[in-house]
Amino acid sequence: MVVSGLILAALGLVGGAWMRSHLPEVVIDASAVGGAAFALGVFLATAGAVQLVVAVAVRRAGRWLMAGAAVLAGLLASLLIASAVAALTEATRGGSPWWMVASLALAVGAIGYGAGTWGLARASADLPREPQ
Repeated sequence: MVVSGLILAALGLVGGAWMRSHLPEVVIDASAVGGAAFALGVFLATAGAVQLVVAVAVRRAGRWLMAGAAVLAGLLASLLIASAVAALTEATRGGSPWWMVASLALAVGAIGYGAGTWGLARASADLPREPQ
């Protein structure tokens, strides 16, 4: 996710006009498309970095850390589901068949994150309470 986010942010900085040329006729300029891609790339890279930090720290198995990791995984699963639906919509509108492949890959990723969310949530509930 970190690498993908950085690539998307870089593409947003230098390839706004190229991305705009692939969109249907809408009233939006290339700088707005580039800015949106940059912002999404920064968010994706940040979420990936947070995910790496949480993955390293989850070995300590604290209840709140596990619950936080479950929330993060759930948010990422939701983002993947939304992206899969958007790709499927583009494929059914007559877009490239690659959109269908992308939609399937995103759905598989969402299922993986969903399973991780379920496992982390159950693990956080099963841990003994920490003294206060």
